[in-house]
Amino acid sequence: MSSNKTFANCSNKQSSLGLLPWLIGVALSACVLSLVLFNSIQQQSEAQRVKAEVRYTLDHHANKLDKIVGKASANLHSIEVFVRQTPELNQTSFERFSTLLSVENPAIRSLQYAPDGILTFLTNPALNQSAIGLNLYKAPMTAPYLEEAALTGKTIMEGPRELVQGGNALILRYPVYRQRNAGSNRDLMGFAAVLIDFEYVKQTVIEPLEQQGLIVRIQQKSPMHADWVPIHGNPGLRLIDPISSTVFFPYGEWAIEVVPKQGWSPAVGIHPFLVLLAAITMAVVIWMSVHEYRSRKAMHAAYELANSANELKDKLIANVSHEIRTPLTSINSIAMMLDAPAYSTEVQDLGKAIKQSSEAVNVIVNDLLDLSKIRQGYFRLNHSSFQLATLVDNTANMLQQQWLQKPGVEPILLEPSPSRTHYLGDRGRIEQVIQNLISNAFKFTMFGSVKVRIYVVTESRERDQLIVEVSDTGVGIPQNDIERIFDAFYQVDSSLQKRYNGAGLGLAICRQIIEVMGGTIQVQSKPNLGTQFEFRVPLEHGEQQQDQRDSQSSPGNRILLHVGDMALDPHLATCLEPDWQVRFLQRNSNSDKILPRHDNARVLLDIPEPLSTDKLDWLDQFLDTQQHLTQHMVWLGKDLPAVAEKHHIRLLMKPLTRQRLSRAYEQDHRERLSSVESAGLDPIHLLLAEDNSLNAKVFKKLLENRGISVTCVSNGADALALLTSGSARFDAVLMDLQMPVMDGLEATRLIRRHPELQWLPVYAVSGHVSNSMKEECLHIGFTNFITKPFDPDVLIEDIRARLQQQSDSPD
Repeated sequence: MSSNKTFANCSNKQSSLGLLPWLIGVALSACVLSLVLFNSIQQQSEAQRVKAEVRYTLDHHANKLDKIVGKASANLHSIEVFVRQTPELNQTSFERFSTLLSVENPAIRSLQYAPDGILTFLTNPALNQSAIGLNLYKAPMTAPYLEEAALTGKTIMEGPRELVQGGNALILRYPVYRQRNAGSNRDLMGFAAVLIDFEYVKQTVIEPLEQQGLIVRIQQKSPMHADWVPIHGNPGLRLIDPISSTVFFPYGEWAIEVVPKQGWSPAVGIHPFLVLLAAITMAVVIWMSVHEYRSRKAMHAAYELANSANELKDKLIANVSHEIRTPLTSINSIAMMLDAPAYSTEVQDLGKAIKQSSEAVNVIVNDLLDLSKIRQGYFRLNHSSFQLATLVDNTANMLQQQWLQKPGVEPILLEPSPSRTHYLGDRGRIEQVIQNLISNAFKFTMFGSVKVRIYVVTESRERDQLIVEVSDTGVGIPQNDIERIFDAFYQVDSSLQKRYNGAGLGLAICRQIIEVMGGTIQVQSKPNLGTQFEFRVPLEHGEQQQDQRDSQSSPGNRILLHVGDMALDPHLATCLEPDWQVRFLQRNSNSDKILPRHDNARVLLDIPEPLSTDKLDWLDQFLDTQQHLTQHMVWLGKDLPAVAEKHHIRLLMKPLTRQRLSRAYEQDHRERLSSVESAGLDPIHLLLAEDNSLNAKVFKKLLENRGISVTCVSNGADALALLTSGSARFDAVLMDLQMPVMDGLEATRLIRRHPELQWLPVYAVSGHVSNSMKEECLHIGFTNFITKPFDPDVLIEDIRARLQQQSDSPD
């Protein structure tokens, strides 16, 4: 028995000792594999870092090339203007002017002018003697570019080309006409040219890239050469995963591709001496653990530092926005005054341009503020009851404003069927998202249509889901940019950034607003076919009110006779059918056809522009035969033609909705009511407290132009003294918040202590837009909060409404 036990114990020991090397081997193998995997990850990270540095370097030098060509193009246009404005041009005057231009641009080798295609005038004639008198039309490589320039009237770039006088250059040519206008160019005088030294381009752009250990390959494509033409580098060399950048020229583009000579990262391999590697594996694992700990600690510290910097940046944006809005208010108000009918058309156009620019700046400021609020967690929704019809009507107004700026794009609004009318939610933020999507759709659509569809899907007994689709027929979005399209400050590519204005904030803010509301937003797009954005937000049911629609609005009771060249969009006609029975009548040469008489018939004239003489003659004859229906006719378009105006036809702008159609046919009645009401309005006397003298002067003039009497003071103490003196009576007060002597907050506190001034409307006017500031103002006793810059018409309407409420109250 004892011998058996001893044998068993020895067997167990041997088996244990036999497993130990395997366990050690497995552990060491796991450590080796972990080490190899870690090295692979490190190499991938290094490759990504190298790619980022190469991308930055390439973009930097591509921008240099773009600036070189841009300056040369500007000099080219200067030569063209100089030649046209110099009746008796000679070499001396040309050389003097061109020398001034070339001094500012070292890339220019020569500035030239070839009257009738004969190279006659150029800079440095002594160095370019062999080129003087050259007939460009007889140069086989240059003649096609001259013909293209004369045909298109645009700048044409050729080269790099070997020159007769030696060297290589990029040549920009621009046709010089005796009379140049947008419609047609007359009397070709010759060709202006700028020669960009290709050696300078190589020294400035190409060689610095190659000196950094990069393989550079440049290819060119233009409308005259659809295929890529090699400019620099070996075209047969296969580049693995190259970084590329495209530079757009006046007539073509360059594609610059680079890769490191040694590749993005060294090959991953395992050391052949596995025994040595296994021996040091444990030490490496320990070192890796310590290194990982330190890296994570450093990463956490960097993350905290980045967060602190981000909060500081957002606070800075919020504070600076107030300083931006103050001068922006003056600019916007002056622009509105310049748009008055008393000024010439040119001045009005300048005023509109200034107002448009200031509004664009205001949009960017608002976007930055929204982004700052969202990131700091101060973003709050204003949940209140609203009518779905109001949202639809405001969306129609957004489409109309965009359509007026770009009438070549058809606006279509598909509204929901009339069911539940009231919901609880932040209508203002929903409209902000819709406004941004519509603005983007029109911005990136040159022709076709922009369609907005609004509908509601039942989600539960307590709430529904609002779905809004905004689709266009524009340029579309590449598939690889779809994922990043909602990132802040992201543009699809540099070329679009140059062609279209914008800071890249709108879609990022839209997504965050929708997510705060508990909804989702998504996009589908195909390049050159269009884009569709769709967002969904849940809305709780509001208190349903009695529908006030009259009997004439009921289905089947009103007939809409649509007279035009093409029928309405079938989806749009379906949306109108709850209130209108749409009947399409094809416009034809039979202008004496009399439409059937019907008490509830309405006629919609939809004649697309341009209005030719034949269309106007047809319209005149047609309206003469429809005198019995004139009071029921509406013209659908941007402007009312004189023929329609003569027959007292009313104007309705696109898009069509049920509510807009109803308002259009009831316009005469509303205008009579509004004229009676406006005739009985008393003049408004305002007290304006504003320390900025320019703002005060502009506000005063802007309001006085609208029939408002304005008295100005420069601080809150003067405003309080004037109100309590009893020497003057004011209907309302516009109070700036930041003023010397006494600010607007303290002045309003003291105003509310006087019983006789408790009723007086006091409006806070400030560039601060934080919710805390608004709440503080309303708590102190301000009647309303107005953000700079403000719309004077909206302000006057609000004041009149509050004064009317006071007069109607029994007290």
